[in-house]
Amino acid sequence: MSNNEDKINITFFLHENQESNFDYEFNVDDILKEIENSELHEIKIPQIINYHENFTVKELIIICDYYGFAKEIKNNKYNKEEIIHFLVEFENNPMNNLIVSKRQNLWFYINELKNDKFMKKYVLWS
Repeated sequence: MSNNEDKINITFFLHENQESNFDYEFNVDDILKEIENSELHEIKIPQIINYHENFTVKELIIICDYYGFAKEIKNNKYNKEEIIHFLVEFENNPMNNLIVSKRQNLWFYINELKNDKFMKKYVLWS
């Protein structure tokens, strides 16, 4: 994103009506959080679809195992939808950016090795 895309412009006009006793309070921080959440929601939907259509439960549990919470997933007997939502929430938490980036990078390398005619015989995980 460029610097211009990062900025949010909000314009509003207030006209005081002496006849009305209507008080309306708003918090700009709440509005910005709502905007941020809607943007995150737009990011989460493709992730959910990707996990649902392209990953088995076994593969999702391997991802959870990489992140260190597969045991919790298994103990609570989460179904595929619950696992996906748990993963998407975890991966969209800014505090987890490093481990998520590393996992995605390593999964990319695994796929590259699996798609190579020579190297695929050395990849044990399918």
